[in-house]
Amino acid sequence: MTDRILRVRALMRLGKYQRALDEVVELRPTTSDEDALLRALESVCHSLAGSAEMARRVLAQVRPQELPLAVQFEIAYARFLIGWSQGSVESMEAALASVDVESEPTLYGSWLYASSWLAGAQERYADQVVLLERACKHVSEHPEARDVTLLAHATQSLTHLVREIAAPEAYEFVQQMAETLPWTDDLKTERFLTLRGLAWANALRGSHERALEYAYASRDLAPSQRWITACYADQAYLARMAGQQCSAEAMLRHAVKNALAMDWQCTSEERIALLNLIELTVDDDLEGAQRLLTLYDEITAPLAKRLALAHDRRLKAMENYVRGGVYAAAGRRFDAIELLREAYFTFESIQYGWRAASAAMLLHSITDDRTWLQRAGEAVAGFSESSVARDIQRRAAALDDTRLSSMTRAQRRVFDLLCEGLPDKAIAESLGISPETVKNHAAKVRSIFGVRSRSALIATMHQKSA
Repeated sequence: MTDRILRVRALMRLGKYQRALDEVVELRPTTSDEDALLRALESVCHSLAGSAEMARRVLAQVRPQELPLAVQFEIAYARFLIGWSQGSVESMEAALASVDVESEPTLYGSWLYASSWLAGAQERYADQVVLLERACKHVSEHPEARDVTLLAHATQSLTHLVREIAAPEAYEFVQQMAETLPWTDDLKTERFLTLRGLAWANALRGSHERALEYAYASRDLAPSQRWITACYADQAYLARMAGQQCSAEAMLRHAVKNALAMDWQCTSEERIALLNLIELTVDDDLEGAQRLLTLYDEITAPLAKRLALAHDRRLKAMENYVRGGVYAAAGRRFDAIELLREAYFTFESIQYGWRAASAAMLLHSITDDRTWLQRAGEAVAGFSESSVARDIQRRAAALDDTRLSSMTRAQRRVFDLLCEGLPDKAIAESLGISPETVKNHAAKVRSIFGVRSRSALIATMHQKSA
């Protein structure tokens, strides 16, 4: 029986829930403890497969009795997942409180990991970071609790959070975990998502070369064509953050072409790649951004209930931010402001700093209300080396500099790209004008600032924004 149960657990870890259920049905328990354990495992399979009601029915078959602590924990975990699937924080909390496993190393790591899910469901994301780090350390430090699959899942979740929340110690820790974890073939998807998250986390802390290395490595592991397109979108975004405008534009065109030709009807989170592409596209190609938004809106498949984004406000805030940007570009000012305000206050309330800052920056662009620029600066404080922070500093400096207000719109666009370090040819390609026109605008800009060289101009603006 023990070997058969281990096989069931192995199938569950591989995400093969129906096969695991088939195995459970064939097993014939010889004791009440075994029967309770099998019912708990069966319930967990149903929850992870998306059938919370069936999970509840199966678990209801377990009779109240004295059970070993390990079986008690399996039952509590099954109850926890039912609560998760139903969006009931109270049920999740009650399930975890029903069993005390702190003195049992083989169970405590899983309890900490489940507790991190509870913190996430309560939108306590800073606490979730702490719990995930504790889970990883506990499992790593207790040989009898060693569970590579749990470590992989916890590392993936922690990576996502340090991409969003300024948590310096956790950021360093999760990079070490990602580099030292013995990733097996069955954890390819988890490794892919971890490396993809680390690419963003590094870029948002100014480590652009390392970010692109992680991005390339993740693309090599992408488990589907949709995820490959998501990687192209990532690389376009990261290249733009790094000031590599030509690379960003080339990758963006490729990503958009792929995205428009692809079927996005899926229950996983690949769809978020479309939101990234819309954000990247909208400033220079409103029609293309609107086509991508229509493609996104045509997705009817709901997100799988096992995904955290299916249960909270984060995805809605991302959608509001991107849709608000499209509405702003299309001249729908009132609608844009309403959506962007909702996005900002959601991101701000859950400490997603750089996202809150991006929403506030866009609100400032639309309203010219300096309060939004101030809020953007406050929100991005934890990501001071990010391109978002640089944009905020540059805009704040521009508001106080009459030389900038004296420029024409065309001169200002050339000036912005000059400050990013782009050569004339790249600026011409980005703006769709001739290199000679770029040179004429650049000369006028240098004259306005009283400098003779591009390097002197950049140095002047860096001093201004410092």
